Amino acid sequence: MSITSFEVQIDKDASLVTPAQEQSIIAALTAPGNTFTDVVVISHGWNNDMDDARTLYRNFFKSLEQVSPAAAGKVLGIEILWPSKKFADSELIPGGAASANKDSVPDQAVLDRLQDLKHLFADHEADDTLDQMKALVSGLSTDTDKQNQFVSLLGSILDKHSDAAQRSADEGSATLSAKAANGGGGKVLKVFGQPVAPKVKVGGGGAAGVGGIGGNPALRQGGAAGLGDFFQGIKAGALRLANYATYYVMKDRAGSIGKKAVNPLVSRIQAAVPGTLKFHLVGHSFGARLVTAVVDGPNALRVQSLILLQGAYSHNGLAVKFDGTHDGYFHAVLDGNKVTGPILITHSKHDSAVGQSYPLASRLNGDDAAGIGDANDRFGGMGANGAQHVDKADIPLLPVGGKYDFAATGKRVINLNGDAIIQDHGDVARPETAALLAAVLS
Repeated sequence: MSITSFEVQIDKDASLVTPAQEQSIIAALTAPGNTFTDVVVISHGWNNDMDDARTLYRNFFKSLEQVSPAAAGKVLGIEILWPSKKFADSELIPGGAASANKDSVPDQAVLDRLQDLKHLFADHEADDTLDQMKALVSGLSTDTDKQNQFVSLLGSILDKHSDAAQRSADEGSATLSAKAANGGGGKVLKVFGQPVAPKVKVGGGGAAGVGGIGGNPALRQGGAAGLGDFFQGIKAGALRLANYATYYVMKDRAGSIGKKAVNPLVSRIQAAVPGTLKFHLVGHSFGARLVTAVVDGPNALRVQSLILLQGAYSHNGLAVKFDGTHDGYFHAVLDGNKVTGPILITHSKHDSAVGQSYPLASRLNGDDAAGIGDANDRFGGMGANGAQHVDKADIPLLPVGGKYDFAATGKRVINLNGDAIIQDHGDVARPETAALLAAVLS
């Protein structure tokens, strides 16, 4: 027997694509003689198309069946499919001849990246603006007026396609528009053009790193990258900024869909099914942000556990007064006791996507440092460091067969160090991570 699961597709405007999917879930959970005790709502992250997401879900539930065969008769899965842009796989690129005095990124690489952004926004007005940005690429390295206009135009797109309500101190509240309005567009490109010195392994993982500048064959030359060999300069900054824009929009989209679509969906399902059913939320990458937004949404839910697998949101996101003054964006999840059981968070030093990508917010918000991403970085990510500035336990992610006693930690938030097991950002549909869910099932 395999775990029963249902898909729920949601569009970028947070609307259910097929409302009948909701009724199918309710029918299964209320059918006479069903043996379900637990419902698992699971969300993929930012770099998945539909096929990738389905593969992730299939592999995760197979791993759950492996470590807990009884789950097949007890668990019903709700698989969230949301439009997360699959963009260029841009790990840090070997830079051979690149130096502080040269801007060796080809113009075509920037032009191609801007063209790719059209698929993200799906907006004719944004397409026109991106074409205006393309006209600025020639001479961008030396013309400060073009640099400021380039950043200003991208900022105008983000103003329209991002959610101002999700700006927060833990993730940085600065905007490209504001930077450009003060004549700082050139500085933004210079700051983003600095090479990224990763604290984590550079590798694959099914998620694009904002720090990288890839996606163009012209940039994929040479052997393994060394710490001093990364492209830099204004055009490198333009590429990183374009990737940052993608990341920024996906961040907001995940939060909006979780709050506006999935939270009401789960609320309606819970109202229609037996109150004895336990609900568990599992999210990978920006899916971790999505499911946290579900918990933190407008409707109070019954949530037994929250599992964040290599989460792509601020490691201060759950904290109260993380810097002595500001709360994390999702602090109410802990403050309001919105999860009755454990909040389990995997992190790994091998997660180059979160380790490099997420803290690039620090560059936009005034920190020009090239070495970024550790637990001391204000803008570090969950998947790199686990939750910070909260009352937490720090334990290892155990190999298959290991036994967890989460209650014995005395903490609601538990960081699980996956350095020995999780080898990259996408390496989460495995028995060791599924065992976390198995440990909290009825």
